[in-house]
Order: sequence, then C-alpha cells, then structure tokens
Amino acid sequence: MTTDANVPAAAPTLRQKIARFAHALWNADDKTLRWVLGVLIVILAVFNFARDINNPNRAFWDESYYLTSTQRYEEGKAQYASHPPLGFMFMDAGVKVGYMLGVNTDVNTHALGDLKKIDSRVVPKAYNFTPVRMPSALFAVLSALLFYLMILRLNGEPFEAFVFSLLFVFENAYIVHFRAAHLDSYQFTFTLGSILVWLHTFGKEPKRPLLMYGLFGLLCGLSFMVKVNSLVMLALGALSLIRAVWIDRSRHNWLRQIGNGAAIAGAFVAVVVTVFTLHVVFNPNLPDSTTKAGQRDLRAMGQTYKDYLADKRGLSPAVVWDATAGYYKYMKYDFTGEVKTEPNGSQPALWPFMAKAISYRWDFDGKRTAYTHMVGNPVDWGLGIVGIVGACVLVLRRRFDKEAAQVSQDYDRLEALLAMYMIFWTFHIYLGIHRVMYIYHYFIGLSLSFFLVALSFKIAARQIPLIEKHRFIILCAISVAIAGSYLFYAPLTYHHYLTRKQCEWRNIPVTLIVCQPSRKKPAPLPTPAVVAKSL
Repeated sequence: MTTDANVPAAAPTLRQKIARFAHALWNADDKTLRWVLGVLIVILAVFNFARDINNPNRAFWDESYYLTSTQRYEEGKAQYASHPPLGFMFMDAGVKVGYMLGVNTDVNTHALGDLKKIDSRVVPKAYNFTPVRMPSALFAVLSALLFYLMILRLNGEPFEAFVFSLLFVFENAYIVHFRAAHLDSYQFTFTLGSILVWLHTFGKEPKRPLLMYGLFGLLCGLSFMVKVNSLVMLALGALSLIRAVWIDRSRHNWLRQIGNGAAIAGAFVAVVVTVFTLHVVFNPNLPDSTTKAGQRDLRAMGQTYKDYLADKRGLSPAVVWDATAGYYKYMKYDFTGEVKTEPNGSQPALWPFMAKAISYRWDFDGKRTAYTHMVGNPVDWGLGIVGIVGACVLVLRRRFDKEAAQVSQDYDRLEALLAMYMIFWTFHIYLGIHRVMYIYHYFIGLSLSFFLVALSFKIAARQIPLIEKHRFIILCAISVAIAGSYLFYAPLTYHHYLTRKQCEWRNIPVTLIVCQPSRKKPAPLPTPAVVAKSL
C-alpha cells in the first residue's frame, strides 16, 4: 500500500490543539511557565474586573460623593474632600479620555459639582459611567499582576503562584468594589507595589538600597495620597530597618540604615508635596460661593490660597502650604464629625469573618431583582483565616519548640507578614473606636492574609510529606473551590437579575443578603377619617 506524499495532512481538531498546548505547557521550562501563567492571570483579571462597567448605570455607595469631586475637577474648581486628591485625579483622567472618545459629550453634568453628595436619581439618565469607573478597573488588573508577582516571589513556584493569585482574581468583594468609581483600587495597587518592593529589602541588603527604600517610600506615599489609612504600611519598612540593625549593630550599619530610613521618609514627603502641588495647579478657579459645595470648601480655605485663586498672587510654596493646611483642616473636621455607628458599619475585630456584607444597590423589574452586593468569596475568606491561624502556629512552633526551630528566609518573611497583619488589624480596631468602619477597609489586611496562606502552604508542604505528595491535587482542588464559589456569588457582584428563590439559595448556609422584594406586606394606607383626626 502506498500513500501520496502530495496529499495534505488533516488539520488538527480543536481537542488536539488543546492537548498539544497543555502538553507543551506542562513540559515548559520554568521561565516560560511563569510568563504564560502570568499572562493568564492578567486575562482573567481583565474579564472579571473590566467588563460591563456601566452596569449598574446608576451611582452607588461612595460614587455619590466621588462623581461630584470629579465634576469639579473637570471644571478646574478648587475643592477639598474627605480623602486626599490623587484618586480623584485618576477619575478625572478617565472622564477626559471618555470625552476624547465621544462618551458623555452630549450630557450636561454641571449640576453634579454643586453638592458634596448627590442622589443617584440626579445623575442624568444618559450618563455613561464607564469613563469614571474604568481607571479603577484597570488598576485592579495591574493589582492582579502585582499579586501574582508577590506570590511568585514568596513561593518560587509558578503553578502555586497562579493558584494563590486566584484568591485575588476571583474575590467577589474586590471585583464589585474595584470596578466602581471608588478609591480603594488605586490605594490597593500602590500598597501591593510597596509590599513587592519591601520583599527585595527584607532579609538582604539590595544592590541599590537607597533606590529601593526610596521606591518603597514613594509607593507608600502614593497609597497614602489616595486614602490616609494606608499610612500604617510604613511599618513594613520599619520592620526591615529594625531587623537589619538587630543583625548587625555596628556603627557603620546604623548609619547605613538611618540613610535608608531617610530615603523612605524623603520619597514619601516628596510624593505628598508633588500631589498637593498638582492639585493646586489643576484647579485654579475659585469655588462657586452660590453652591453648597463651594460654600463648604471656602470655609476651610486660607486667605493665601484664596488670593492665588483670585489671581492676586502667583503659585509659590506658601500657596501650596496654605492649600494643604486647608485640605487637612477639611479632612480633620470630616473625620471628627463622622458617625461612629450606622447600619452598614462593621466591627474591625470581626472583619476576618466577613462582617458584614453591604448591599450597595438593588433594582426590581417586577419579577426579578438585580443586586450590587459587596459580599466576599467565602472560600477566599475561609482560606484567609486558615492562613492567619497557620502562620500563628508555625511562628509559635519556631519560637518555643527548640527542636523544631527553623532558621530560613521563609520563616522570617512569615513572621514579618504576620506582624504587619496584626499591626494593620490593631490599627483599624483603634480607628473603629472613633469612627464608623466598613468591611472594605479590610481589603489590604485581607490580601496580607492571602500571602500568609501561600507562604504557610509552602512551609507546610516542605515539612509534611503527605502534603508534598499530593500538592498538585490539593492546589487543583483549591482552584476549583475558589472559582466555583466566585461563580455562585457572581450574580450579586455583577448586578444580574435573580428570582427571590435564586437569591435565597445564596443564603445557604449563612445569610449574606436580604433578598428583595421584602416578604413583609406594606402597611395599609390610612383612611380619610384617620387622616382628619390626626390633623
């Protein structure tokens, strides 16, 4: 039997192509695998965070404040807000790009800037939220990449880094909050960047210490200029400096670490000064004294700053200082006037247990209800608790069991990350005494607990043969559980319509959402006789 050499071979089927790709991926070298899995994480993040951004097409939660701030940025009006200005600059950039692409160009949004907080019904119906929300979503995608690089740095195994990065990519609470016009995505990205840089400084002296410590301070400064509670992350740099001095107490090393600390402080201060200077430059117009927002801003402004806005003096350090002092005065007043409790508030001591979910918005079409609900992925949060407990056990075992004591960089990092988690948690428990706190204030702490999960797993797998033997199966099971839980709660994340029965299924085994419409019957309308009597 002969074959015709000129007859072309049959094209491979889709199944064969997938099988070949999987075989090549499985047998790829470590460097190739890192790149492929990293790209896959970015693709998943884009799909989860950056799609259907205009849904819901109404403002929810803090967007009622931030849309007004963004509008005043659009008009170049000097203003103050409850948070530093960097996040609003990113939102403003998104809106300007939207205008360049023809989005919202025919929508009159001027009235949005007249108040500090607006009713969502005041936003024009034709308004497209994609431009103001998209920068936050894109920062979330960048966070996914940084998260993957963090785990890769901690564990060194590409597949492990991929699996534990799913804790971020499939975290419903991150998705619903980061794909909105909120500030937390920007803060989170800069915080992850600072932790990644910190890993290069902890346990060893980097080749360019001043540059690395300066970069750490810069990223902490950027995070601080979005939301001030991330100031606590400077403690990570302090841990590195203290450890370096403890190991080598020579005079030369003391001077070197003082220089590193100065690099952190200098970069941090430089960022603060730069951002406030840009804030002054980008908003050269006096607030409108006929609006409530303008009146409130003017009360906090110093005369030097007002003179600059009135073109009575030029830009100078004195102007920037006065504007910054006014901003601090405004935030301090806002902080001291903050209520300590409210129905959606939660106790920081209970945050690791996801207390409590917030229903941002729900819309009823007569048959079904669409929710925008800030509920986390229960599998993720459960693993976070496992990571915290596991880290505590490993650290205590190292410190008090002399026979089991381990001296390794993994344990040093585990102790430092656990210490940072405890510092972050304790700091926010203190803040919770003075003002109302919400579950999303825990987002940075949640990420620290995820890092503890990954590092504890690496240490446990090295010490327990059973885990090492079934490591691949365990990691696959974790991946399936994370993704499955995400999909189950995704309708609450993406404002998808559910029947009441479908909603109630999401309350098994723990009640996480109040399903709408309420089963309670509305109170009967008063009769004319009752109305007349009451008058």
